[in-house]
Amino acid sequence: MRKTIGYHIVITGYGLWLPGDERGHWSEAWDEKIGLIEPRTLHAGDAVRQRMAAERMKHPPTRLSPPMCDIVADTVSACAQQSDWDVAAISVEPTHTHLLLSYTQRDIDNTVKWIKDQCTKAIHRGTNHAGPVWCRGKWRGFIFDDTVWCNTMRYIERHNIRRGRAARPYAFITP
Repeated sequence: MRKTIGYHIVITGYGLWLPGDERGHWSEAWDEKIGLIEPRTLHAGDAVRQRMAAERMKHPPTRLSPPMCDIVADTVSACAQQSDWDVAAISVEPTHTHLLLSYTQRDIDNTVKWIKDQCTKAIHRGTNHAGPVWCRGKWRGFIFDDTVWCNTMRYIERHNIRRGRAARPYAFITP
């Protein structure tokens, strides 16, 4: 069995990638009339499903402001300092955040929930934003070999460069 060396995590702002999105979506069907449709499968865009999801939203979509982006980076750093994992790459953007985390013995899904929860609390304390910050769930990929690890790191670094930042704009990133 291959050994996990890390994880590529993507968390998205609340309401910014709804089920039915034209880019495709990973969401399970949540409507009783539609039924469960192949969870963990990329589904094609569906305007009806997207409209239904938008109608069920209780808050406006959340785009991170520059201060909110800084809070997310600071909070991820604080979480890493309390954990058995390190951050090898991070890109915090207004619509989503990419994380490349080293292996943890803890359940990675619970770890991501904790990171999201800590970021949400910090944003609520540090800004006037009172609504949800993140969408439900996340995208998570397991990384098993060094080539994929390096490619993922470069992918995340390119996100930072495209935004006019350094490839590794945060001091807490481990090489």
